[in-house]
Amino acid sequence: INVVVQVATKCVENLSVASLVELLEKYKSYDGLFYFLGAIIEFSEDKEVHFKYIEAATFFGKISEVERMTRESDFYEGERVKKFLMDSKIQNMIPIINVCDK
Repeated sequence: INVVVQVATKCVENLSVASLVELLEKYKSYDGLFYFLGAIIEFSEDKEVHFKYIEAATFFGKISEVERMTRESDFYEGERVKKFLMDSKIQNMIPIINVCDK
């Protein structure tokens, strides 16, 4: 998966984030999605990219990263993220609290 993430990160300008996300989701590669989006998240203000990163981190079990993103990012739709987190029934409620505090 490391090679796939490296290639995706280098080709993102030519292929678009959306197409790479779609490809990784098609194969249910949430770890690949997490690492790929993690490599570009700091440079993106796209709400969909931030949501997909939060979603991938949740599926991949990286709740501390979900907590960080919900606390630090200003580039996600609060209501959508809150609904996703509540539907995913995560044990740690801090990400939901972070979203509600914004």
